[in-house]
Amino acid sequence: MKATALSSAVGQDELLPPGRRYLALPSRRHPIVVAEDRPQVLAYLRRSLLAVPPALPGWLYPAARTALSVPAVRRCVPGLTIDRQRITVAPSPVADLLAGAGPLLLLRHSHDPDACLIVLVFPPNGALPALALKVPTGPGAVPGIVREADQLAAVAALPLGPLRPTVPEILDLPRHTGFPTLLTTALPGTSMLAAYHRPGHHARPAPVHRDFAAAAHWLASLQSATSTGTAPLDLAPKTFDTLDERLAGEHIRAELRFLRRRLRRCTAPLTAAHGDFWPGNILLQGDRVTGVVDWENARTAGNPLADPARFVVAYCEYLDRRTRPGHRVPGHPGLVAGRPGAALALALDGTGWYSRLVRRFLAGTLRRLGLPAQCGRDAVLAEVAAIAAEATDPEFADAQVRAFTRLVSSREPS
Repeated sequence: MKATALSSAVGQDELLPPGRRYLALPSRRHPIVVAEDRPQVLAYLRRSLLAVPPALPGWLYPAARTALSVPAVRRCVPGLTIDRQRITVAPSPVADLLAGAGPLLLLRHSHDPDACLIVLVFPPNGALPALALKVPTGPGAVPGIVREADQLAAVAALPLGPLRPTVPEILDLPRHTGFPTLLTTALPGTSMLAAYHRPGHHARPAPVHRDFAAAAHWLASLQSATSTGTAPLDLAPKTFDTLDERLAGEHIRAELRFLRRRLRRCTAPLTAAHGDFWPGNILLQGDRVTGVVDWENARTAGNPLADPARFVVAYCEYLDRRTRPGHRVPGHPGLVAGRPGAALALALDGTGWYSRLVRRFLAGTLRRLGLPAQCGRDAVLAEVAAIAAEATDPEFADAQVRAFTRLVSSREPS
């Protein structure tokens, strides 16, 4: 099936070598996955990536998994033909690299103006990708590429020990259409987010416990290996000034100042921090973390509570996304969908298995770091504030501000 060439504005036409067959999912016009029609790529896609994000209908990816596993049905999946004659672009080292590479899988999960395309490169007969290439879709994404390269180089110099294979190794910064790209080793494993979005996963204690246990073990190993010096806890840089401008009402501004004051009373070890430790950046094999990606916001000596708090905030983010607003969320008694901060309030102040699990996760981190129990809730509040401050989407930023407001205004169960 011949398809219209992909928009040159995002650079996909220039990346994908012509003369190969590609499948576009979930649609040809706005694909978020472009997979070369090769057995190992499609098997990896079915196993490691296909899940249903809340913005899409629940039947879509199960149908795609079925289609990709049956050759006769697979021929009906939208295909792409790259017409190089319609593209006028100077040759680039990246295009040359991909033209001579094995099977490819291209991911474009974000449509933000500062987004990047991810290209996974497989060995000719390998079941797992060997290389990962991050390509900016425009000039706004370039600073993030450069920051991640710098942070990966800094993290590589740390005494990571057995965790070293879980961190991408930077290989090169080849240029494409005038912009630097980031070429690293690819890491094995399945995104925790893929399992999270599959039906029933986060409504049951056992799989959620496994997710939190895997995250806790990896974080403990990273922090134990990289601990150096101590410093008072604090809000993330620029959070106070940025969030203070977005919060209406002197009461909430005062709560932000009180939070900072409480944090600064506690001194904690400085450790390496990933900076965006959420299920979408964590790769698993079984119950073990085998990779963590996207190190753009990493610090070699940072706040050790930022990563566990970010994990809690992010894990709570989608608990209610498959439930209609105003209805009770399956598996989480007391949680009603559609209320910003409700899942976090349940986790921190509520009752039930999920609340116990989250508080146990935070308590274990605090004990290991020698911090008092009250730091757990404050660390989560600080991370919600940091997410609100760093958000570029106004709607998402507003939701985080409302979650912060809810949490500082009441400790009652959600």
